[in-house]
Amino acid sequence: MTRIAVIGGGLAGLSASRALQQRGIHTVLFEAGSRLGGRALTDELDGLRIDPCAQLFGSMYENFLALVRDVGLGEQLVRVPGRDALWRDGRAHEVVYGSVASMATSGGLPLFTRLRLGGMYAPFLARHAHDLSISAPEKAAVAGLDNESIAAWGEREIDEAFVSALVYPQLGAYYAASPDDTSAGFYHILARYGMDVTLYAVNGGVGSVAERIGSRILEAGGELRLSSPVREVTLTDGTPHQPGPVAIRTDAGEETFDGVIAALPAPLLPPMLRGAPEGLQRWLAEVRYHPAVALVLTLDTPTSGRFFGLSFPRGTTRYVSAVAVQEHKGIPLSDRNRGALVVFSTPEVAGTLVGMESREVLDLMLPEVASAFPGIEKRVTRARVYRWPEGAPVMYPGYLARVGGFRKDSPEGDSSIVLAGDYLYGPSVEGAVLSGLAAADRLTSRLRIHG
Repeated sequence: MTRIAVIGGGLAGLSASRALQQRGIHTVLFEAGSRLGGRALTDELDGLRIDPCAQLFGSMYENFLALVRDVGLGEQLVRVPGRDALWRDGRAHEVVYGSVASMATSGGLPLFTRLRLGGMYAPFLARHAHDLSISAPEKAAVAGLDNESIAAWGEREIDEAFVSALVYPQLGAYYAASPDDTSAGFYHILARYGMDVTLYAVNGGVGSVAERIGSRILEAGGELRLSSPVREVTLTDGTPHQPGPVAIRTDAGEETFDGVIAALPAPLLPPMLRGAPEGLQRWLAEVRYHPAVALVLTLDTPTSGRFFGLSFPRGTTRYVSAVAVQEHKGIPLSDRNRGALVVFSTPEVAGTLVGMESREVLDLMLPEVASAFPGIEKRVTRARVYRWPEGAPVMYPGYLARVGGFRKDSPEGDSSIVLAGDYLYGPSVEGAVLSGLAAADRLTSRLRIHG
């Protein structure tokens, strides 16, 4: 029997393992943590189930939504309004991020910015619609949209307010990224899809998706090994027509597999790889990640207002980029008489906060939350800090071209290791699932397995 090791229990590894199991290929999934899902997790705090990272999912996430339905959770997908707001001049102005029509009419933006959005940016996105694909981001590079940052492009083509009030909070909240180190092409992809998008939440939390995929893998005969960090991956020489086997070493010992899908953040892989192609090691060395930090607050009463996400323009705050009001998400909290906030850090300070004690993080972020939610300090019943040192990949200028080069001439060569992770498509659940499905295809083709 062909045995494949999958390293990493996030959505990339889970989707790869699920796809292989459906082809009758036995998989063993190794996850260093005690639960599946990676950043797509749901936690219980003070009796409330809360998603501290992934929140809402757009209709353009076709592969993720298909996977949710495939594992029997389609009824848990709830269409939600996704009302957002932008903090300006001491109050919240409603806006739908990504929707040029909404942004062009929001009172949170200066008049000139709104005119440029409607008169220039919307037509620009329409002209480049074919070049802006979430499943093929390299098309933006071919179209010449990947050569500069969205900060440089936005300030030149629209104005500074476009960058500071729209691009900055959106990238900071959802991708732990800054406009200064994010490809213009990547942001244009997000904006293009935001022009016509339906938003969904997962009733019960996004973590239930990972749990259900894990159950389906087990039902199909696969193995899940939680709390089993992989220490070393050793590739061996094969024949001209068949890659050699791979040895996986964990604290429990060493096992041999026919192939491996490495579904970990790219910076974690080079220290554990032995015998991997030199080109693959060099390619991985060029992948960078942003750290990410989120603070979850449970409240004794619900929050007033109707917006779900509140974003802060650059310079308004130092530590907080956005707040997601969980009781306004569109799915009920387990206690309707309570409230909860998920507070995302600004990209500039995430690297500092990730190494701080939880009390220090709370003391820095809570006063800025209180500036928009007066009296919130007295309503907090519990607080928890979530840290992701490898929070999200940096889609820096030129990176989309590198992704295209990876798919055209893979640095994996003919080895028995393939990569999976959102850094191969984009930092989202869709990017993770797409990469997992593609990895399953590449490995079965390389090993000449017919499922």
